[in-house]
Amino acid sequence: MKPVFGQIVRKKGQSYFSLGEVVTNNPQLILDNVNYIGKKNFVIHIKFGAGITRNVVLLVKLTDRQLPGYLTKTDLDTYQSAVESGDFLLLNTDSEDLNGFQLVEELEIEDPGDEQIANLASIRENTIQFVGKYLKNLQTKIDKLSQRKANHYFSSKTHYEQVKDFLLSVSQLMDLRMKINQVRQDEWRLKLRLGGQ
Repeated sequence: MKPVFGQIVRKKGQSYFSLGEVVTNNPQLILDNVNYIGKKNFVIHIKFGAGITRNVVLLVKLTDRQLPGYLTKTDLDTYQSAVESGDFLLLNTDSEDLNGFQLVEELEIEDPGDEQIANLASIRENTIQFVGKYLKNLQTKIDKLSQRKANHYFSSKTHYEQVKDFLLSVSQLMDLRMKINQVRQDEWRLKLRLGGQ
């Protein structure tokens, strides 16, 4: 089955709320070259215009049959927990993984078109705020280091990979849309201060 917006579906004992068929624009991520001594900033380029855009069926995991708060408001605690638990399924519209889902119920939603747009906007907003919070916490950590250690923070492959893996875990949720012509074409540049000279 191809779940549509407003349906609750189940597979292998787990229930999901379907946001239906949506467009995800997975941006190109470019992280600065770190082998540069005396660097003042570590810059992350999130290039939406160079992203990979595809149609997917978006399903979000339900707990105790409750719709997650992040669908209607900025709720970073439940959103962070959802990302870390892998609660978002973005399945290609022809994916075999769509087989085996069973319809549990169709929710009565007064204006499904508007509600779907609002839910996607809320996920986008939570994602952007979550990235901001992550980088703010990382900046605080870097600021506590000595000048030399701050300068070389990203020379550590582990630190570099941690940031990259974090961004990859949320990148496909950054620009969820209803139509392909709505996807972002800009670039989001994020800076982390490393000290430098």
